Amino acid sequence: MSLIVAPDTVEFFPQAKPGKVEQIITSNRQGRVQFMGTSWFAQFHQPNGKELALPGTFVKVIGRQGLTLLVVSIGNDGVRPQMLIGNSKVNQSVMLRFIQQMSSAFANLLN
Repeated sequence: MSLIVAPDTVEFFPQAKPGKVEQIITSNRQGRVQFMGTSWFAQFHQPNGKELALPGTFVKVIGRQGLTLLVVSIGNDGVRPQMLIGNSKVNQSVMLRFIQQMSSAFANLLN
């Protein structure tokens, strides 16, 4: 019997989706995120040294590397819209507005 290990290749999802932080995530330490009904290890995609996601807050899940989800802070402008929805400038504008509205809604939930 052989052991099969998940590859560490990066896969970006067609659309970013929210995940709820269960265990603190910092720029140099992975944490855990509740995503689509399951708890996953998660780390920041392209951490900038200042990022921090506290338990109970929401992040955008943009992809995975092996079995670890790649996340960005909600409101982080480092994620290019075309990475989320393709190359249509109209769709990018609509998606960006949607993400901004979702960020505002999540922020209101936390207050």
